[in-house]
Amino acid sequence: MVFKEDDPKPYEPKAFIPVDLNENSVSSLIKNKPVLLETNTKRITLGYEYRRIEEGRSTKDREVGRKLREKDKKLDVRRKMAKLIVLEAYESRSAIILEDLSKRAPEHVVEDVKDEQLRSRIYRSAFSSMRRAIVEKAREFGVPVILVDPSHTSTVCPVHGTKIIYQPDGGDAPRVGVCERGERWHRDVVALYNLRKRVGDVSPVPFMSKESHDPPTVSRWLRVKSLHLIVIEDKMK
Repeated sequence: MVFKEDDPKPYEPKAFIPVDLNENSVSSLIKNKPVLLETNTKRITLGYEYRRIEEGRSTKDREVGRKLREKDKKLDVRRKMAKLIVLEAYESRSAIILEDLSKRAPEHVVEDVKDEQLRSRIYRSAFSSMRRAIVEKAREFGVPVILVDPSHTSTVCPVHGTKIIYQPDGGDAPRVGVCERGERWHRDVVALYNLRKRVGDVSPVPFMSKESHDPPTVSRWLRVKSLHLIVIEDKMK
């Protein structure tokens, strides 16, 4: 007979860690400092798809092998990302804030991908599966998770409450916009502060900060032991 231990009861959080999921990165606020971790989920999915198209029809065994490699690579990223976020929350006795995303991909997320099935694969990997991995890992540690309404989290300035305008053609910085009062914001960073506000957190929001529109971006994080160490290392640069 096998006895399964019950998951620990969620604790009362002392703080909040907002997490914003995107097609090629995951952003979070650690000690009130934004950090972007590159996952390249969209690039991985498209890379395997383009390779399949270039090679044409392949044998069944080769096709199965390719799908398994793609699946394993994305699974590894999700597991390690979830563990990093949950351990950071657990050690600081924080709750994790996530967007309560719909089951269907928002059109603006992968609008440049015309194939419906491919668009769905990217969305499932980068958003649905990543969120599920974080929630499941959080349950193991008793870390509370709060799901909030995702509407307008990246289009409203958390300082002035005004609309953020992004360049319609993308420009040199497609993910950086300016609010009507002149505050510059990176799309993945402003979402973090707005997510935090929606759970009633009144922690200060930086004003005219470089990190608000040009946050530290980390590509080699798979072997990092702590998100807090990433923030410390960035300060020492």
